[in-house]
Amino acid sequence: MIKKFFLTVFLVLLCAAFLAGGFYYLKKYKNSKNALTVWTIQLKPAAAEIIEENISRFRQIHPQVKVIWVDIPIAEAQKRTLAAILGGNPPDLINLNPDFSLILAQRGALEYFSGEQGEKFIPSTLEMLKYEGKIFALPFYATSSITLYNKGVFDSCGYTQTPKSYEELVQIAQDLKNCSGIYPLAINLNENDSLAKILNKYGVNSFESEDEIKIAVFVYSMFNDLYKKNLISRDTLTINHREMSEKYMSKNAVFVVLGSNFLNMVKENAPGVYLQSDIYEQLKPESGKYDIALMNLVIPKYAKNKALAREFANLLTNTESQLKLAKLTNVIPANKEALEDEYFSQCKSDLGAKARCIGIEQLKNSGNRDFGVKNKKEINEAINKTAEKILLNPDITDKEIEKEVRALAKRIEELRA
Repeated sequence: MIKKFFLTVFLVLLCAAFLAGGFYYLKKYKNSKNALTVWTIQLKPAAAEIIEENISRFRQIHPQVKVIWVDIPIAEAQKRTLAAILGGNPPDLINLNPDFSLILAQRGALEYFSGEQGEKFIPSTLEMLKYEGKIFALPFYATSSITLYNKGVFDSCGYTQTPKSYEELVQIAQDLKNCSGIYPLAINLNENDSLAKILNKYGVNSFESEDEIKIAVFVYSMFNDLYKKNLISRDTLTINHREMSEKYMSKNAVFVVLGSNFLNMVKENAPGVYLQSDIYEQLKPESGKYDIALMNLVIPKYAKNKALAREFANLLTNTESQLKLAKLTNVIPANKEALEDEYFSQCKSDLGAKARCIGIEQLKNSGNRDFGVKNKKEINEAINKTAEKILLNPDITDKEIEKEVRALAKRIEELRA
């Protein structure tokens, strides 16, 4: 079943994976009963200390077992995971995101975890990692976006009240650009599920009702208006999160909504901008829920050391490790007890501390609603493609925007069927 699912993907990705180094990794880190292989996604150098400490603890318990830690660039994670599974030699424990993990779970490629193993985690994070009621991954850490803005520029333009939603920002966007000469907002509408999350905040998660379709038309029209008036950059449909943050750091945008883990990058690479900056909660409508991003740990079905992998996953997610990970990287722990530490109630010393406390409050009121567990990637692609059709058509009318949204609703209905 698994190989049948991956057959098409195999033809496209296997060569690319091997040419990019996948074959080298599979050969060099060939798994065995005497070696626990752990893959993480881009945790070096920030989290290297805590990973290496856990490896040392694990070796004290299991001196006969060698722990091989491979930290993979985020752009190669899915490709190398596919190559490893197809090669029949996956690592024992992998750090992935929920969407890709879900695809693997749906195809029977992952081990499941018991309810008892999930008791130490924040319930809302664990709910994101269930398929047919079973836990296919353990939460590793979370991030919750904050609104970062150049307070110096904002104040100099005579504003005192920050916008709380995208539509409030739209209302002042033209005046803000006229005053500052820079984009009011840096945003990436076409990366992964960025636009889907914004639609979710506005109560759109199925496109099944007339109300949802009307709201979706409003959201698409709002960003179309910003794009046509040059109030968001022309590369809005192509940039990623890092490039979006670079626009803010180069003082080419007043506002940006991004993960709090990017704050250190701003501080290090644009200290002058950082000193002028302030933060507050995510832009969202008054009735909307905050969104969070989660990273998780999975055990492949054909891993050779499943019991050891569970043990190492428990080390990475215990209270001590989660607290240290948060302090090193400014992420939010998934472990409930770690969140009770006084570290998470100290909120006023700097932007990082403020972001930490804002993120935790947002986590408590999060509402990650998606468009169903089936065909999530294709649904996100359809949502993004609709944005391209609308924003890249210079003469599009309101009626044509509604037509595109209704066509999107029909396509999502087909994908959810």
